[in-house]
Amino acid sequence: MVNQQFTFAVHILTALAFADETMDSQELAESVNTNPVVIRRLLLGLRHAHLVETYTGKHGGTKLSRKPAQISLLEVYDAVQPRPVIAINERKASKHCRVSCNMREIMSGVAAGAEGAVREHLRGITLQKLLRKVRRAA
Repeated sequence: MVNQQFTFAVHILTALAFADETMDSQELAESVNTNPVVIRRLLLGLRHAHLVETYTGKHGGTKLSRKPAQISLLEVYDAVQPRPVIAINERKASKHCRVSCNMREIMSGVAAGAEGAVREHLRGITLQKLLRKVRRAA
């Protein structure tokens, strides 16, 4: 199953940047088209990463903790992505199979390269860049 946490988290942060005001989990859930419980779980990770501030009570909600230009997608990725892009097979190698004996080392290099490329790409994209695209499309 594909992990959509990163995509949902970027959507949440972009919605907050677009609104430029506090939003509650129900409003964010409607924007993402998912359950508010999913939103609240993601907000925990985003709050721990200091990307959002949350407020409780009748007029509670969530807002960005910094300006959109100061938030990179790499920070979002690190806040919500539990595993690398490519997971390595951790099962014991079959010692009678030459392929099996070498795949972990081979795929570790492939995975490290892919993860590095993803991280470098995300480092160069800010929430502000996404917000500009949304505003142009609106």
